[in-house]
Amino acid sequence: MKQYPSINSSNGQSFKEFVADVFDKLDGSNLRFEWSKKQGWYKFGTRHRLFDHTDPVFGKAISIWSKDWAEPMAKIAHDSRWESVIAFAEFHGPNSLGGVHDPNDEHKLTLFDVAPYKKGILGPKEFLKTFGHLAIPTYFGKVNWTRDFVAKVRANEIEGITLEGVVGKSGSGHDLYMAKAKTQIWIDKILARYGQEEGQKLISS
Repeated sequence: MKQYPSINSSNGQSFKEFVADVFDKLDGSNLRFEWSKKQGWYKFGTRHRLFDHTDPVFGKAISIWSKDWAEPMAKIAHDSRWESVIAFAEFHGPNSLGGVHDPNDEHKLTLFDVAPYKKGILGPKEFLKTFGHLAIPTYFGKVNWTRDFVAKVRANEIEGITLEGVVGKSGSGHDLYMAKAKTQIWIDKILARYGQEEGQKLISS
């Protein structure tokens, strides 16, 4: 099952300027849902492992996917003539922070990327065209991804960011480039809850 690639943090000497399609970065857990023409929705995973209905944290995500996403996504896959596809969605609730979730929350899934078989992850243009009518992260438009823009994200000067920050994307498939920028408010919340050592791991992840 295809794993989601790591996203570059926009800091230090590795910083890259580019023209980016920018999306809100939701604070939750990155989950994978795999569909095939023959088996339907048959495989489910976090970023690093598979899970099923018995999983104490993510088991409920399968029911949410079945209720809210399975039918419309399968229709798009059929209409697009994809043999199989992996959908990436953020699992999150009102009190999710740093990938830790309150079991009493009402959780939801927000679709943020899709990888049809042998096509790699769809670029932002095709993603918006195909899935923009569904529950996806807020789209902030095309932006010059510069150090000044990243500083504005850090200072929470971009209206509409939920909390964590943003992701910028350019290209598509195996040439897709992504970068992320986070808000100081989110960083402070992470450090306050998880401490310096664990918090810095989450901030860097």
